[in-house]
Amino acid sequence: MITAKHCPCKSGLSFTDCCEAVLSGQKKAATAEALMRSRYSAYAKGDIAYLLRTWHSSTRPPAIDPDTIPDWCGLDIIRTDKGQVGDDEGIVEFKATAALSHGKILILHEVSHFVREAGQWLYVSGNGIGDSSQGGCITEKIGRNCLCPCGSGKKFKKCCGP
Repeated sequence: MITAKHCPCKSGLSFTDCCEAVLSGQKKAATAEALMRSRYSAYAKGDIAYLLRTWHSSTRPPAIDPDTIPDWCGLDIIRTDKGQVGDDEGIVEFKATAALSHGKILILHEVSHFVREAGQWLYVSGNGIGDSSQGGCITEKIGRNCLCPCGSGKKFKKCCGP
């Protein structure tokens, strides 16, 4: 479970010291990974305006329905390729976990492409890894006493579970 103290992106920092200033527009994400983390935090907090603002105009949808956003509870950055301060493009591979109803969990495994334009990192697109019919998403039934797949180290029932 994400508390007010911890940033939803699972960086280990507080929200104030991590993604808050990026979401509020007080500072820009310095790397593609920082943008990925801030976008994950925006999804977790329902900040639709930020998501649209950081989506490249060539692929940005006209709107995002907040009712379609699941209860995200875990992010694991697997790898990055480029996307550093001096780069103009980057790749971030990640797994994101969301709690669904009836003890089920959704795991999204994606490789996302980012570009930097005018000093601003933007999300361009993502390719799901795994079950192509599900866009890289896997839905699993998780036992309440199993470790939570969000990576917290807690039991599912004490973390993301119902």
